[in-house]
Amino acid sequence: MLSHRLSRTVLPLHYALHLVPDLENHTFTGSVRIEATADQALKELTLNAIELNVSSAQVNGQAVGFSLDTDLEQLTLSGLVAAGPLTIDLEFSGILNDRLRGFYRSTLNIEGQDHTVATTQFQSTDARRCFPCFDEPDFKATFGITLDAPSGLLAISNGAEVSRTSLTPQVDRVVFADTIALSTYLVAFVVGPLAATDPIDVGGIPVRVIHPPGKGHLTQFALEVAAHSLRWFADWYDLPVPGGKVDLVALPDFAFGAMENLGCITFREVLLLVDPEQATQQELEAVAAVLSHELAHLWFGDLVTMRWWNGIWLNEAFATFMEMKAVETFRPQWDIWTGFGTSRAAALDVDSLAATRPIEYPVETPADAEGMFD
Repeated sequence: MLSHRLSRTVLPLHYALHLVPDLENHTFTGSVRIEATADQALKELTLNAIELNVSSAQVNGQAVGFSLDTDLEQLTLSGLVAAGPLTIDLEFSGILNDRLRGFYRSTLNIEGQDHTVATTQFQSTDARRCFPCFDEPDFKATFGITLDAPSGLLAISNGAEVSRTSLTPQVDRVVFADTIALSTYLVAFVVGPLAATDPIDVGGIPVRVIHPPGKGHLTQFALEVAAHSLRWFADWYDLPVPGGKVDLVALPDFAFGAMENLGCITFREVLLLVDPEQATQQELEAVAAVLSHELAHLWFGDLVTMRWWNGIWLNEAFATFMEMKAVETFRPQWDIWTGFGTSRAAALDVDSLAATRPIEYPVETPADAEGMFD
């Protein structure tokens, strides 16, 4: 039986990723240079890719043949490779899909006019839909990301913006700082007609909320929760906030509640933007819980990551525990552990059913990995 898992003979070290999204035609082009190392001589090497049109492949500066296996979601490059350092250069293109996975498009309505936002959701195995990569969580590497974005639109990624230069009157090139070593599923970028709050300083880390225009008045509660939780986690873990900045991004179309991409945390809009004068306590608790949960992941999930998807239960369970601890200190009067006890009782009831699966079971395919989030 052919395996969806990649060989460990080649280990990625750094990705230099350049993407050019076309928001009008809902497409993108890109290139990636992967610095890697091989522990033995190879006749071919394999990485992940799916739903991409790969137009060029080079290894150590030499053109090589390549083939795409759509069933295994793998791109195989042919040609002799010596043991030691190697460089993989690939050029590709794809579709900004409307399926809320990979590099996808979201629609933002501003004063009755629809606008496209290009954004990402890579967990668990969808980075490969945006760029060829070693798309398994233990293949950590640093990322240097460059986006060619329409002038006047916000462009953000995991790292802080290093430079923004005009290529043409219509297009800017935005370069971001290299990340710490990350799993591919934590890489993120967003391009669109969004606004940003002024950053607040939390222990030397700038924190912003990225939001649709006209909704800046709904960001203050999230900033308050973020400031409290980041300080509390940094003290509890006895480690500074990983990464150089924290952007909290409210998106109109998002498949999950939120996603803990390092430095570029994405949210379903209603779980980040709220008016505390109008919202119920239940609504405020939901925002505080989701936000604290994602911030807890910056340490447990991003900085420290499970080797494979069968361990995702611990990744999520510990973040949920830490979320509760942070929110408890943020608003003691909410008495959130009482609600936790009710939820735990319901979970134990479901756990007693004959059809309930174990929290950990073998994960072999992308579908298996996705199924771990049931």
